[in-house]
Amino acid sequence: MFKGFVAIIGFLTLSVNLNALPKQYTKIDTIKFDKDEIHTYLHEDSGLLVRWIDNEDTNTSFTLGVRTPTTDNTGVNHIIEHTVFTGSESFPSSTLFFDANANYPHTYMNASTAADMTVYPFATPYDECYMGLLDVYLDSVFNPQMLHQPHSFYEESFYYDPTTNKYGGVVYNEMKGANSQIGRVIFRNIRENIYAGTHYANDSGGAVEAIPNLTYEHFLETYRSYYYPSNMIAVLYGDIEINKVLDKINKYVKNYKLATPVNIHVTPELENKKVEATYNTGGDGAYVIKSFVLPRLDDIQSITDVDLWINTYMMHPQSQFRQNLQSKGIESLEIFKDSELTQPIYSLIISQIQPSDVEYIEEVLNEEINNLWNIEEQKQHEIDTLEQTKLNILQQDMDKSRGIDISQSIVSDWVHNRDNISYYTLKEYLGSLEDINEQNIDVLKDAVQVDIILTPIQDESENRDPMELVLMEEEKWTNILNGMREWQAEYDKKVLEPTNLKKMIIDLDVKDKKYKKDNINFNHYLSNTELINTEVYLPTSHIPQSDLNYLFLYSHCLQKASEEITPFEGILKTKIVALENKENYVPYLKIDITSSNTKNQIEILNKANDILANKDDDWYRMQIDKVLGQFYGTFQNDIISTLGTLTKGGQDGSKRYMYEAHYPFYTFCLACKNNEIDFIEQTKQVFNSLGKRDGISIGIVSNEAVAKESIKNWQTYFEDKQIEDITDYKYDFEKIDKDSVYYKEGQVDYLLYNYDSKKDYIQAIDYLASAYATKNYLQPEIRIKKGAYGSGMQAIFPNTISIYTYRDPHYKSSIEIIENMPEALEQSDIEQKMRMAKSEALSDFQGQFGLFSSDMKIASILHTLNLMQVDKEYIINTQKDILEIDSDELRQNLDDINEIIINSQKGICIKK
Repeated sequence: MFKGFVAIIGFLTLSVNLNALPKQYTKIDTIKFDKDEIHTYLHEDSGLLVRWIDNEDTNTSFTLGVRTPTTDNTGVNHIIEHTVFTGSESFPSSTLFFDANANYPHTYMNASTAADMTVYPFATPYDECYMGLLDVYLDSVFNPQMLHQPHSFYEESFYYDPTTNKYGGVVYNEMKGANSQIGRVIFRNIRENIYAGTHYANDSGGAVEAIPNLTYEHFLETYRSYYYPSNMIAVLYGDIEINKVLDKINKYVKNYKLATPVNIHVTPELENKKVEATYNTGGDGAYVIKSFVLPRLDDIQSITDVDLWINTYMMHPQSQFRQNLQSKGIESLEIFKDSELTQPIYSLIISQIQPSDVEYIEEVLNEEINNLWNIEEQKQHEIDTLEQTKLNILQQDMDKSRGIDISQSIVSDWVHNRDNISYYTLKEYLGSLEDINEQNIDVLKDAVQVDIILTPIQDESENRDPMELVLMEEEKWTNILNGMREWQAEYDKKVLEPTNLKKMIIDLDVKDKKYKKDNINFNHYLSNTELINTEVYLPTSHIPQSDLNYLFLYSHCLQKASEEITPFEGILKTKIVALENKENYVPYLKIDITSSNTKNQIEILNKANDILANKDDDWYRMQIDKVLGQFYGTFQNDIISTLGTLTKGGQDGSKRYMYEAHYPFYTFCLACKNNEIDFIEQTKQVFNSLGKRDGISIGIVSNEAVAKESIKNWQTYFEDKQIEDITDYKYDFEKIDKDSVYYKEGQVDYLLYNYDSKKDYIQAIDYLASAYATKNYLQPEIRIKKGAYGSGMQAIFPNTISIYTYRDPHYKSSIEIIENMPEALEQSDIEQKMRMAKSEALSDFQGQFGLFSSDMKIASILHTLNLMQVDKEYIINTQKDILEIDSDELRQNLDDINEIIINSQKGICIKK
């Protein structure tokens, strides 16, 4: 609900560097929080501020933050963020970002633009890659080639191709896709109506109708106005050679002089008001949004008090506020916190309601909000909220993205002139609380309230020809396009030094023990943490095909019921899965429970089942609406994933089973909603079909003592749950052999080829060939030349190879490009290109298997491999094999690409 709401402090040992600080820097201070030390330095000549979070974490990171207020809707800051990575003084490659992505294995590499800042972060556990990426990032930001030629500007922003009458531009197509998502429509309406007349009302990503109006001159002017060291902060994290890194930074900023930083602060003109607006992203439901605009709160403690109070008295599932709304037919309630502002906004959102019910919903919501201010103290609910917060702290403390999270928090604090270490002070404040401080709640009660009503409409204005909007004569585009194509083709030589990939082979290093007790397989993964995580895989192959939809619905209902007791005692999640093994596949209901290691997780599961057993028919009918809403959200916001599941309808085994849990289940829920199926009693009966049988596997992540006790608890739980007369069914699903076409409101297309390799599991050569095809054909031809936001080929464990385009301006031409790949894929200079592909394949493989993840995630992967009868040596061996493949073997595999294209299931998402 509140992303990034809780701050954490890790338990890490300090690293000490006794070398003298480089002379260009002055050390301002050092502050210690547990085993992190935050050192602050100032580069005297340029004014660059540097903060280093010093600890022994080897997953080191770098984040550069720039104050970049959004002065119009052209997306200029977003386009700069893209374009700086299209070649620099030392690295003159038009595909520099992708070169670096391939050359330097990493755990995170990105850049992003918000309304008032742009950040450039990366993370890697390898010293060599850290220094290499540091050079690429700094040279790109301070010495971009875009200052000397306009070609990269047109590639990344907008261009017109007179020969095809098509429009391109990476950011242009990205925003055509982004602006068709309802979440972004809601966000933009809140910002535009509350912060009207300020830079926060402008679209930092870029409005589709405004991007074509951006000129190269305005683009350069904006870069020069913001990109100088006095307007920047660099945040370093982890076990790094600090003087070596500071010297590297000095190389890029030493010629700059002190300057005045950009002022991003504004004061909106606020008033209580109601706004009616429309959207056209698909769907026929209305949205009621009530926003509370708080006064400026400079201290993190005051904001935290508001957060905790809202979580307790508004969002707690058992709060009087929620209960009253539900009794009046309002089940769906979300909250959006927009804190990156001078005056933060909290918005209550009620989604997908009938337009005819809007007035009623408004009346009920206003009445219940008025009742809130006189509500009695709910001590238990306050304890629940604090327990939830502590659980979040423990979970985030284990996350390998810790360095990036802390660094981005520090950048945000600096941009907004807040407590510069709020990530830590928030943790300290939460640790001191025994109950919720209600003294600051008047700021919410007295806040300005803005009501926004969003209703659906068919708006044809967005279909206007971009050439009607652009500030350039059509005949000039031929010269622009020719110049851009020549520039894109110029780079044909190495610009990055190769890395020593053999040093970067790593293993899943969580220790595990296996037990078999009472015919239950237990896997203990040792982790010295205050949490316990348990995965219970219950085989469901004994459930007949005719009852599978009730199983799928039961899985959803069990998780929803558990939310009434969790996350205050623990977090219970359920998932339908099907795992391949050497013989066939096994379907499971997976139950995942995370709690503090003092909790008996059996009690959490039992409570969830008890709550579910006592639910009435209306609750179950409400769950049908929720399932359909979840499908709708996925269809809207995760289109490649949707196409991936739809294409499984034409495949075999576990893939076809997972298709059954998707679109056929969706149509089943539609029939339930229309009262065509009596589903409630049969869904309730699923509980009696789940219990002890052969094939149960339980994975436990904890310390030794806690695991021992947990194993005893699970043995006791299953003692009286033996299933009699088990028959494992061989499901006979109808195969869907035609292409899957998904129609959606939007202005861009999506395309997916999904190929079943028919292997037990894909091999090193599949990862390498996919990386090679992506780097040397799909990205240049589709992403760069066509301006699609993304395109690539990917090997996906256990046995899938996919080819995709993402936010594509026209899918039909991409089909032609993909189908021409077997003949057009360049194999000259294959040794050099293969080296880059090996680096990217290694990085992709390590990311796919979460080799830099938390113990819990790694344990989950090991548990899955065990169920699939895959030896964990596969992890090490595949990495080694990637590096040992020679050019002849790669050429031979590339010859099989035609087979992949011809025999793939194809999925397409296009505009209605």
